[in-house]
Amino acid sequence: MPSPSSVRRPAWAAPVGVLLALVLAVAGLAAWARALRGGEGVVLLTGAEPFVGHWDVRAGAGTVVAVGVAAAVVTWGPRLARTLRWPAVLAAGGATALALAVALGAATSWDGLTTPVRGEHEYLPVVPGAAADPAGFLATFVERIDGYPIHVRGHPPGFVLTLAGLDRLGLGGPGWATALIVAVGASAVVAVAVTLRRLGGAAGEGTARRALPAVVLAPAALWVATSADAFFAGVLAWGVAALAVASTTARPGVRVAASLGAGLLLGACPFLSYGLLHMGVVALVVPWATRRYAPTVVAAVVVLALVLAAGAGGFWLWDGVAATHEQWSAGSGTGRPYLYFLVADLVLLGVLVGPAGTAGLVCVRALDRTTRALVVVAAASALLGALSGIERGEVERIWLPLACWVAPAAAVVVDPDRAAAWRTWLAAQAAATLLLAVVLRSPW
Repeated sequence: MPSPSSVRRPAWAAPVGVLLALVLAVAGLAAWARALRGGEGVVLLTGAEPFVGHWDVRAGAGTVVAVGVAAAVVTWGPRLARTLRWPAVLAAGGATALALAVALGAATSWDGLTTPVRGEHEYLPVVPGAAADPAGFLATFVERIDGYPIHVRGHPPGFVLTLAGLDRLGLGGPGWATALIVAVGASAVVAVAVTLRRLGGAAGEGTARRALPAVVLAPAALWVATSADAFFAGVLAWGVAALAVASTTARPGVRVAASLGAGLLLGACPFLSYGLLHMGVVALVVPWATRRYAPTVVAAVVVLALVLAAGAGGFWLWDGVAATHEQWSAGSGTGRPYLYFLVADLVLLGVLVGPAGTAGLVCVRALDRTTRALVVVAAASALLGALSGIERGEVERIWLPLACWVAPAAAVVVDPDRAAAWRTWLAAQAAATLLLAVVLRSPW
């Protein structure tokens, strides 16, 4: 009779174990929050800890559509992702991600899709002034920061200027802002797939094909519609994808154009969110994987040029960081218990990538080399953000630029010889997303 130590554990033991640990961690954090609430100087969230929002069971026509989209992905997604031509896979993945995000955001009404961007703490109240005088808004941003809404105070001026640009084109208002956020945010899944294939070749494409159904169904879709961080996620993802194209193409013209495009997109990131300063480290996986450094150098020069141009216009990035940190220190941020939010932030990254993505993390070594590097670097960036103590809560939206790079870990739990088992993971992925959509009313 074999000894207990010689008995091989089933392949599903570790993934299922970590999934159960995630569920218990969410429940434990909810209980921990109840114990902390009311303590002297303690500032928590809004009652649905570890999430921001309120527990509120609700459903509508959008929920029915979301169920239908999720059921279609579970039923046909794996086969289509495996058999369709690559351009069709990308198109189908992007379209499905967009449809699911819109359905979830408009669960009970179309008005619900634009409600988050119309809040008094959001960006739109500042847009008319910025549209009237963009240069003045940029030059005086730091000195006038006290008078701006909370989200504007917590971010650089880039997104306000982006919306101001739309406004000057006649595309102002919450509808166009929502369309921009959701379209760019949903497209991040395509950018990630492009990057995996470019950097990993056939192995990377195989990983992207296996992971795509789970990435589309991940609970992160709940905050794509509608959080500005979804837009940030898309910009960062396409910046990395453009750098990957520049570093792998054999065509000089494409290389130059993609390098410049990568510089513009990656250079925009620190002007959209200060968090992207550490999240942007995922871009460094590209030169590491390809051993081609010239495109990265070109992109870095463009990034530096954008920083200097903004400084010449009156906004120095480090002054913005200092001003926002001062606002954070004077607000409720320091009242949020460090240890609680350190644990909560990491657990919520697991929630965002879903059961399949979380399960894949325990077997990340089974991924191809470049995908493994992207997953590990993105997860490490989240850990760094959590340890810093600056990002205490609200990470359902803040982690979106990282979750799209961690979610491909779901490819690990795909067994091509056991289609039923893979669909079980997809069903769990869809169930987690739909359950949260029904029971959690989020401000985003």
